[in-house]
Amino acid sequence: MPQIYVHTSDPVALNSYLVVGSERALVIDTGAGPVQAAGILTAVRALTDLPLVVVNTHDHWDHFFGNTTFAEHGVEQFLASPGFVRDHRASAWVQLEQVPLAAEPDLPPPEELLVPVSAVTAEDALDLGDAEVRFLPLAGHTESDLVVVVDDVAFVGDLVEEGAPLQVGDDALPAQWAASLELLLGLPGIRLFAPGHGSPVDKAFAAAQLGDIARVSEHDSPAEAPARSAGPFPWVPGTFPTGVRRLR
Repeated sequence: MPQIYVHTSDPVALNSYLVVGSERALVIDTGAGPVQAAGILTAVRALTDLPLVVVNTHDHWDHFFGNTTFAEHGVEQFLASPGFVRDHRASAWVQLEQVPLAAEPDLPPPEELLVPVSAVTAEDALDLGDAEVRFLPLAGHTESDLVVVVDDVAFVGDLVEEGAPLQVGDDALPAQWAASLELLLGLPGIRLFAPGHGSPVDKAFAAAQLGDIARVSEHDSPAEAPARSAGPFPWVPGTFPTGVRRLR
């Protein structure tokens, strides 16, 4: 059974996950740029020296702008959804000014941030040695969402968030988001939903968020969808616990 860790780091309390198999390890999401990515990579290398594979859960800046740092340290395989592969080069240009300058003062231009990324589908799987990683391309938070499943854990990116209201941006598709959550709730054997921000949650929490996003898809204001756990919105640096925790 693989070991699973979560590393939370600012500027937006991003959860990066590490799944350690017997032959290689999986890193899920790399942060907002070289500063955050270096911290994530240091934490990863304190836990394992196995070859790494990176997966990006969607094409928002806080989840993939750190890819280049991992590539510079020998990572060769980067995986994401077909929508991510299609859209991330354009979305990187659009999102560049959203990265907090204080957190990433030396952020390179988009053409230097990006690395080759391969698309995965529901038919693909990744063998870590003693665990199989499965993929589920979805849409809702963005058009590029990718859920990663290992045993009874679903790494859901920002399709689920804990600690603050759901962030429904201009690129969100609320009706598809609700459909994606319905699909996730129907997956057999999933015990834990590991979000891109906030603490891992159970099926009851995810079902409650389905109700929230369903109201948004019915043209209510996103602000009317309540947080399921007290916390600031948007994510405020220093408010949420950072560092490494073992999930399993």
